[in-house]
Amino acid sequence: MHFLFAWRYFRGKYAFQAIQIIAWVSVFAIAIGTAALILILSVSNGFTDLVKGLYADFYADVRVTPVQGKFFTLSDSTYSLVQKIEGVKAVSKVVENRALIVKDNLQAVVMVKGVDSTYVHINHVSGYLKRGQYAIGNIDTPKLVMGVGVEQKLGLFQRYIGDTMQLFAVNRSGKSITNLSQLNTLNAVQSAAFSVQQEFDEQYVFTNYAFAQYLFDLSPNQLTAIELAVQPKAEAEVVAHLKKVLGPGFDVKNKFQQNMDLYKIMQMEKWIIFSILALIMIVASFNLVGALTMLVLEKQKDIHVLHAMGARPWDIQKIFLMLSGIMAFVGAFIGGGLASLFCWLQNTFHLVKLGGNSFIIDYYPVQPMAIDYIAIVFLVITIAIIAGWMPARKAADRLFEKIS
Repeated sequence: MHFLFAWRYFRGKYAFQAIQIIAWVSVFAIAIGTAALILILSVSNGFTDLVKGLYADFYADVRVTPVQGKFFTLSDSTYSLVQKIEGVKAVSKVVENRALIVKDNLQAVVMVKGVDSTYVHINHVSGYLKRGQYAIGNIDTPKLVMGVGVEQKLGLFQRYIGDTMQLFAVNRSGKSITNLSQLNTLNAVQSAAFSVQQEFDEQYVFTNYAFAQYLFDLSPNQLTAIELAVQPKAEAEVVAHLKKVLGPGFDVKNKFQQNMDLYKIMQMEKWIIFSILALIMIVASFNLVGALTMLVLEKQKDIHVLHAMGARPWDIQKIFLMLSGIMAFVGAFIGGGLASLFCWLQNTFHLVKLGGNSFIIDYYPVQPMAIDYIAIVFLVITIAIIAGWMPARKAADRLFEKIS
């Protein structure tokens, strides 16, 4: 009954046209606020998914590193056991350390990452090449796949692939160093350049792990890490099996654990944005308070008629609370529809472009999520009930005063 009366008041005509206009202005204010919330959260989701995708392509499904120290020794038999774990698709030995790379008079400190031939099945950097072909060479003819940021530092960005450069690495003798001649020095040839994300592009250089071992004075079985590609449903089992095979001296992490801080920051950022926009919705709800107050004044005769028919003050209050909820829901429905339409148009036609040409895509990515719609509708209805409480209470009080 309360809903039917509230719906009739929402759809009905009023003696003063201004009241109806104000009511619909309130509805559209909520619609605009809802659409803004959905769109901004969808853009946030889009960028989050994009960054996660880039990190997912660059990081291994599972990475094994020593708990103490930078390097560890792994026997061939243990490595063979790791390869045979059920659910493992590919395994690569990794040697990773800092080095100085020099070309003519330019130089850059880089992270040299030595990997084997199976690494293309673990890391998808080969799919982000801007120039050249993915090739890491061997210990006799080492080749380098470097980020475009490293290229720029070395003045290679506009040059042909195939330039030879020198790599300098600190030897492990422990002796003090006074000049570059005391460093391990090796030559290598650039084979390709990749662009994934600025953080990676400006520091990573890939080569074969045997050459990296030689550069950093490591023995054949010394590594920095083992990286694995695993079947998605088998990740937990693979991690548990690795810990059992390798023992307590190793740290085994999945993609989320390797980038835990990043994922937490992105999630926190999204809900901070939601909180700020929620404050805007609260401000928009002031229109709803004014509209409902005027509706209460307009419907005083109806309130007395309802009382004569047996309605109690609480029944009157519920009718106007229900009316507030209807106005908010209609506004949220309109706003949700508009936002969904715009998200579809943006994903289909890329209407709104990103400035500059340095990003991997040239348009704003949007990714609507059901949880966002549910949270926003809940927020709007909650705000509507709070906003409608005072006008609804005033309607009940007026009836009570009339009775007394």
